[in-house]
Amino acid sequence: MLSLMLIITNLFSCKGIEFANQKTAIAKELPLGEVMIFVAEEKNKYENRFNKEIWNLKSGDGTAYFKDYVVNTVKRFVEKIMKLKLVASDLNVIITQKDEELILKASEEYKEALSYADLEFIDCSDEDIVNAFRDYHLSRLVINNLSKNASSEISISEAKVINVQYIVLENRDLAYQTLEDVKAKGASFAYFAKTRSVDTNIEMLIKRGDEYSVRFPELFYLSKGQISDVFQYRNRYYIFRCLSDYMAEETEARRLEILRTMKNSEFNDNFAKFDEEYRVVSNSSYWKEIDLSVGEDSTINKFEEIYYRYFPKKIR
Repeated sequence: MLSLMLIITNLFSCKGIEFANQKTAIAKELPLGEVMIFVAEEKNKYENRFNKEIWNLKSGDGTAYFKDYVVNTVKRFVEKIMKLKLVASDLNVIITQKDEELILKASEEYKEALSYADLEFIDCSDEDIVNAFRDYHLSRLVINNLSKNASSEISISEAKVINVQYIVLENRDLAYQTLEDVKAKGASFAYFAKTRSVDTNIEMLIKRGDEYSVRFPELFYLSKGQISDVFQYRNRYYIFRCLSDYMAEETEARRLEILRTMKNSEFNDNFAKFDEEYRVVSNSSYWKEIDLSVGEDSTINKFEEIYYRYFPKKIR
């Protein structure tokens, strides 16, 4: 579904949201029209990736249909939005006037993208569309507020990704002979990798922090075209040739991955007190009535695309 759904699902721990106290009653239910926007987006995502027959499939133990699982996923997402709205009030997180104007523009664009079949399935009002974008945005503001101290100053060195060719051998003498062979003038490293290595792969990306970077930290000091010494790990011998000592696009993706992990960790730490304070459960009867196997001609799947066009951000 929406990347925010993935964020919210991942950020909240598996212990769930079943905490009872006096603040339960103030969690306001979302109207059906707004909920159906999220339902339609999730429904059409699955139909685009698979096909409409997916709704006839049952779960692994055969006790429930997959469509019921998806509806329950959206329900949990909606409950988390309800909880984040309560937290927004506690933290005094508000939507600025400028953002409100962008929300209205995004809502209008989304409204224009809805076909007759979409409207028939969702049955939402203009106000429902605006509220969906507003609640989505407010949830993201809260998440960012609770993870705002995660450092964005992650150096290239910390996130660096390199590209190498490599040879893996199981005989020490052959490894050192191969090292001489690949360093000979005019020798093809790839040829010896293909003909002698016990690994069928001869090329890979290595990221700071992955198993190869921990085993062989010296690789990050190789320059382009440079061949390493023989490295031993357990009963195998490795030789590397650096194809690129800095993969710019991959390094930036790795930097964002590290930052996302840091933000998730900080959010979980800061959110713990709110998670224990509120009990938020959607008890609306409409959950039992939502059927993903209908609305065959509904295809809308643009909510996230439109939202992030108006509110772009690298870390989601």
